[in-house]
Amino acid sequence: MNDPHSLIFLRSRKRGAALASMAGAALALAASTFATPALAQSADAPVKLLLRWYDTMPDDSLHNTRVQVAFHNGQFDVFDLGKPLPTVLAEWAGRNFTPVPEFHAAFLAAWPDAKISQILNPKPPLAATIPSPGFNRPIPWQTVVTVNPAQHRFLTFFSLLHPANDAMVANEDPYQIELFNSQGRFRGPLLLNIHGNQVVDLGLCVNNEAQLANLDVAEFTGQACSAEDGTVTWHPGLNGSHRNPDGQPQRVLGGSTSYVPSGSTGHSFYDPVNADFSRPGYRIGQLQISRWVAPVSLTGSWYSPERAGEGFNIELVEPAADSQNPRILVYWYTFTPDGSGEQVWLAGMADMDDEEAFADVEMYLTTGGEFASTDNPALVTRERWGSLRVALDNCQTGQVTWQADDPDWTDGNYIIHRLSPPLEGLGWTCDSREQRRLILPEE
Repeated sequence: MNDPHSLIFLRSRKRGAALASMAGAALALAASTFATPALAQSADAPVKLLLRWYDTMPDDSLHNTRVQVAFHNGQFDVFDLGKPLPTVLAEWAGRNFTPVPEFHAAFLAAWPDAKISQILNPKPPLAATIPSPGFNRPIPWQTVVTVNPAQHRFLTFFSLLHPANDAMVANEDPYQIELFNSQGRFRGPLLLNIHGNQVVDLGLCVNNEAQLANLDVAEFTGQACSAEDGTVTWHPGLNGSHRNPDGQPQRVLGGSTSYVPSGSTGHSFYDPVNADFSRPGYRIGQLQISRWVAPVSLTGSWYSPERAGEGFNIELVEPAADSQNPRILVYWYTFTPDGSGEQVWLAGMADMDDEEAFADVEMYLTTGGEFASTDNPALVTRERWGSLRVALDNCQTGQVTWQADDPDWTDGNYIIHRLSPPLEGLGWTCDSREQRRLILPEE
């Protein structure tokens, strides 16, 4: 309990009120009772961020098997137009920045104050080559990273695009994506649209399209590379594209796009239009950056159909300044154990285990207050009732388990179901971690 004196429990003498009316009353109670100022985020306190990538490229187009994300204080500049790529990136770009552990070690040796992670982005037919989510494996499309606002104020992303062998999309300005302000406050959630006009030519290989990934060679096989001058420029587009219509040979765009090497499998068809990232308005992806709060959306009203007339209102609250975990606020609308039908409201707040979506909450009962009285802070007597574990399996079901301090209240547990619609923000649906995808608005 972070601020136990702010918790007020109302014990109504009305009987048999429906759960819907209780939920409405709970919202009013929350507004008046828990309206304490949010604790300021310390610039030195670690913050856990959730980054999600959604591939917005059409089918039969380009691939980017991973997106590298680097957190820094402005010292990491992924590229400058008209200049060579930083040495570490130039050495690893030809290998698609793999093996990942070795590349990340080389990156941190060059920029020791930065932090780096990656987002896997499998796209058919490549999805079969990426291990399915499991214990200690990264979840495709997203990553969770703990950063320090004082050291990692800015974000840089970069990702190679195939079938080209030295095309990369990234943010040019290292200060463009500001995650935290100068006081360490998170500026998000952020939603970044990434377009084809951000693609650069790394200048490592001549754009002769002699070999193309998933057309001539497998995705993870090295491509033929005639060395170029090493200067980073805006990418002219693949041969035959909108920005490079006269480029030859036009083997991908406007040419033989269905070629598959003899005896080879797993190669793609590159559509002449869908693979042209130089077309105006071409969208490559969206990057969402938000505070990591929980693997599912918990806020809302919950109940058991078999116990209609009682239920729970659960709300996620911003983490305290010295914690990475969100706080969970729980109201339990129930009845006294004496069979009189008298209503009881229990309330509690606790830190939540955001990895496993459960919390052990101390629940409190208060007595002595008066209706709509400004004297309530002095009149109310607060008493611990017991503990309640709230565990949410997914966005629709969970379980509550309680232990009361008073033996007249028997211990127990039961399954609860969501009553109110799940909260969805920034286009993200509430689903299991393995099945989450960003639902984009129709254009």
